Amino acid sequence: MRFIVPFPAGGTLDVLARAVANDLGPVLGESIVVENRPGASGAIGADFVAKAAKDGRNLLIASNTLVTLPAMRKDMPFDVFKDLAPVIKLGETPTVLTVHPSFGATDYASFAAKVKTLKEGASYNSPGIASPPHLAGELLARATGLNLVHVPYRGTQPAVTDLVSGQILVMMAPLNAVLPFFENKQLVPIALTDASRTKFLPATPTLAEVGVKTMPPVTSWFAVLTTGGTPPERVRRLNTEIAKILREPKVEASLAAQTFEIKTSSPEDLAKLMREEAAINAKIVAEAHISAQ
Repeated sequence: MRFIVPFPAGGTLDVLARAVANDLGPVLGESIVVENRPGASGAIGADFVAKAAKDGRNLLIASNTLVTLPAMRKDMPFDVFKDLAPVIKLGETPTVLTVHPSFGATDYASFAAKVKTLKEGASYNSPGIASPPHLAGELLARATGLNLVHVPYRGTQPAVTDLVSGQILVMMAPLNAVLPFFENKQLVPIALTDASRTKFLPATPTLAEVGVKTMPPVTSWFAVLTTGGTPPERVRRLNTEIAKILREPKVEASLAAQTFEIKTSSPEDLAKLMREEAAINAKIVAEAHISAQ
């Protein structure tokens, strides 16, 4: 079996895929190879699974980005909703507006004041085009009038590396990737884009709490899919076994250490979530004129 990660090694999707694959292989009586196939905001890896044999032996780990791709790419080589079969939602992780200490902000008020002094605005990075952190940045700019310029990266780790080194000073970041740098003061958390605070960073407020009340909350969720047309009994078996793995104490503890909150679903509920979020994100993409680069 193959477990395809459509982004570089070391990021949130990679960590989740390996956590699941380690235990899923023995349960199914098969060996599982985790492969990183990054590029095109995850479309390259997803395309591989979409065109694989319809036997459920090729799995894709994906985020919200997947359902946004059709809205910004008219040349999609596959149909997200026909060529991929939802298996299970894994859970969520918070997104946090983060700055390098040299940016000179310690809270949202000082962040907004600083951005307003910058003639060309503040450049911010994210794990990739149309990723939830990217959309959060676009929504923040529209809700506040702040001049925020998106700089897309090919994955979380390279984006965080440049943030920590000061190559870029602002990031909409998955919390798990930046939390260690908050603890040693290498980075500064400003606000969460989610609807509520997180137990992993309890002192950091949400954007709504600091006055950005017109911006809808943005949460990053992650899921497993397989090739469209895979027999329903195979999809159901994968759903059942992955859900069991996520409930194992050692796995739950490991993912909690990555600031990941487990929230599983049925294949049907995941399919519903994907279609609902695709409609919402298509509107954001159109209004913000986001396109694949």
